[in-house]
Amino acid sequence: MFDIASQRFYGAKSEPVDAIDVAASHSVEDAQWQLLDVTHGDTTDTYQVLLGGADLDADVLHTDAGATAYLAALPQLGQVHGELRTGAATPLGAEQSNTSLVVGDTIVKVFRRLEDGLNPDVELLSRIGDCPNVAAVNAYVTRGEQTLAMQQQLISGGVDGFELATGGALDPAEFGALGEAMRTVHDALAQEFGVEHVDAARVAQRLAANFDEYVRRAPVLADVAPRVAQLYAALDASGSVPVQRVHGDLHLGQTLKTPERWYLIDFEGEPARSLAQRRRLDHRLRDVAGMVRSLGYARAVGGFTPEWEQACTKTLLAGYGAKHDALLAAYIVDKAAYEVVYEANNRPDWVDIPMQAITQLV
Repeated sequence: MFDIASQRFYGAKSEPVDAIDVAASHSVEDAQWQLLDVTHGDTTDTYQVLLGGADLDADVLHTDAGATAYLAALPQLGQVHGELRTGAATPLGAEQSNTSLVVGDTIVKVFRRLEDGLNPDVELLSRIGDCPNVAAVNAYVTRGEQTLAMQQQLISGGVDGFELATGGALDPAEFGALGEAMRTVHDALAQEFGVEHVDAARVAQRLAANFDEYVRRAPVLADVAPRVAQLYAALDASGSVPVQRVHGDLHLGQTLKTPERWYLIDFEGEPARSLAQRRRLDHRLRDVAGMVRSLGYARAVGGFTPEWEQACTKTLLAGYGAKHDALLAAYIVDKAAYEVVYEANNRPDWVDIPMQAITQLV
C-alpha cells in the first residue's frame, strides 16, 4: 500500500492520515496516475501521484521511465495551454514540495498538492516572462480548476543558491547582485499587476493573525507570543505602505546562479498557505525577509559565523535598496514563525534554527 505520509512532498506530517480516496485515475503505461484526496482532521488535500510496482506502492515519477510516460500522457490528463514539448524526461534528484523533470532545453514542474485556481507559479511567470531574472513559461496543463504541471525555460548552467552558499562558494559581496535581481523582479511584478497602498495597521493585523495561527499549529511559539505582539503593535502608527504581488516564499533554494546573473524560481508561494493567501497582495519586504532568513539557514547548515551572516545580509539589503527597520524585522519574525510550523511538520530537528532567530529579534 502506498504510504503518502512518508513522501517528501506531503505537507501534513504532524497529523495522522484519516482517509485516502482516489478522486481520479488514469493508466500511464505500466503505472497508474491518480489524484488522491487525503483527509487529516478537518482538512482534505488533493495530491497528484504516479504509482507503480506490483502493488502500486511506490511513486515512480522520480524515475526516468515514469517521468517520460507521465509527460507523454499529460494531454490526456488535462488541458494543455501553450506548446507542450514532450520527449525523454529526467527527474531532478532533489526532493521538494513538487517534482521537476528535465525535457530537452525545458523543465517541467509537476505540482503535487493541487488546489482550485491557477497556480501562482504559472500566473506570475506567464506575465513577466520578459524579465531577465526569471525563466519564461511556454506551456502549462490544467484539469478543471486545478493546475497539474508547468513547462518553462531550463536555466542552463544554473546552480542552486543554497548549495553555493552552504558550500562556501559565495563571497558575501556576491549577495549584492542577488538583491538587485530581487528588486528587478519586484519592479516587473509591480508594473504588470499594479501596486496598492494600505494602512500599516492592516499589515500589522495580518501579521498578528498569522502568528496566532502559527501558535495554534506549533505551540512552542507561545513563549515568545507576547514580545511578538509588541513588535507588531508598534507598526500601527507607521502610516500607509505599498503592497503588490510578490514571490511569497523566497529563499536561497528558490534561486539559481549562472555566471551571468541570478534567477528567481518557484513562484508558487509558501506551500502551507492556501491559494487565496498566496495570491494576496503583500509588501515587498516579505520576500526580502525570506531571503534574510535563508542566510540564517545557510549559516547554520554551512557552519559559518554570525559575522558571515551579518555581512551577507548587509550586502543583500544594500543591493536591493532596503533598510533593516521595524517593518523588515516584523516580516522576518513572521517568516521565522512560519518556518517553525514548517519544520515541525517536515524536519522537527530543525525547529531550533528559526526559533533562535525569533528569540534574538524580539
